[in-house]
Amino acid sequence: MRFFKFVTGISLLALAFLSNAQSNPQWVQMVTNDQLSVRVVLLNDTQCPKVSVDNVPTAMHLRAAKVVDFPAVCELLVSRDTRSIKIKQQALPTLPSVVDRIAILGDTGCRINKINAQACNDAQAWPLRELSASIGAQTPDIILHVGDYFYRETPCPEGDKGCKGSPSGYNWDTWNADWFAPANSLFQSSVIALSRGNHEECGRAQNGWSRYLSPWAYPKAGQACAEMEKPYILKLKWVNYIMFDSSSGQDDRTSEPQLALYKKAIAQLKIDKDSTNIFLTHRPMWTYNKIKSTYYYGNLTQQIAFKNLLPKRTLFVSGHAHYLQVLDMQTDYDQVIIGNSGTELVKVGNTTQKNVDINKHMANFVYSRSGFGYGILTESSKTLKFYKQNGAHTGECIWLSDKQHPSLICQ
Repeated sequence: MRFFKFVTGISLLALAFLSNAQSNPQWVQMVTNDQLSVRVVLLNDTQCPKVSVDNVPTAMHLRAAKVVDFPAVCELLVSRDTRSIKIKQQALPTLPSVVDRIAILGDTGCRINKINAQACNDAQAWPLRELSASIGAQTPDIILHVGDYFYRETPCPEGDKGCKGSPSGYNWDTWNADWFAPANSLFQSSVIALSRGNHEECGRAQNGWSRYLSPWAYPKAGQACAEMEKPYILKLKWVNYIMFDSSSGQDDRTSEPQLALYKKAIAQLKIDKDSTNIFLTHRPMWTYNKIKSTYYYGNLTQQIAFKNLLPKRTLFVSGHAHYLQVLDMQTDYDQVIIGNSGTELVKVGNTTQKNVDINKHMANFVYSRSGFGYGILTESSKTLKFYKQNGAHTGECIWLSDKQHPSLICQ
């Protein structure tokens, strides 16, 4: 009997260990050339698994080999019209024939740097896991992330219980803690499309970005880090989603080479002037907030480079600023900021300010909301609803995109 209890105890410990061991992260993301990319990080295997694509066994290829700080990742590109994707009998998300409900989140990592230490161990202070589960429960057709996944750049300060035990630095353990493990609910629920944030720019977490998340092929040996990846378009029925990399550069100044680069990148997309577009990029063209004595107005390069360059029916959706904000501009492109999905927040209050001067550009109103959360855009009704991390509804806006001068109505 004692031997049986001993063996049973060992078995339970083994089961507990196995249940806590992380399986290979696997997901489906929408990428360039209107394709889906199936990706698997090899934590527990040494070879890429086979994928059943519409019931046809298909081999994956090695996207990036294992190195000292990062495990290998496998990839398979398939058509966006694929209806069934399985790995070892586990079904992965695909796109529905009509994409209508779109979840949007941004700035999700837990901030630890030389100045701040967010309480990553506190689900209220860093709610990404709950927020991810809440988005999954909304059953969106696709999930869009506007950038900044990686924030644990320095070790947790000694004696700080809020982040005690947290990994740090540019390696897999930190990427896993900041994004892959807490975002597992997202991977299981929907296809995702990802923007690059300034935390993933060259000199920061670009290795993890290009290896695991970039929509482009992994760079060849010796190839320099791309300061700006090429933009591309996702066509989702009524709306073009222009995916634009604004990760590098500064917000309060610009240069002629930077302006020329942005203009050339947009020109190469050959966007139909009569199309309806959502411009998805990390840095917002417009924002309005005062921190201490400094006002923040957005990204100067975009403000100058994109003036009258894009179709009138273009709405900018971004992160970077750690709050929720909607700006209905009088003569410029309207702006939505969803940068409140986990990273330590910047206070803006719950306000609607009218006739706001944003560095000599007028906004009919600036709608700001505090607290963690995300958005759900329904394309057919042009309604953008905002939610807290627990799924509680906090407000909504309607984008009147069919008018000669598109505008927003928020409540």
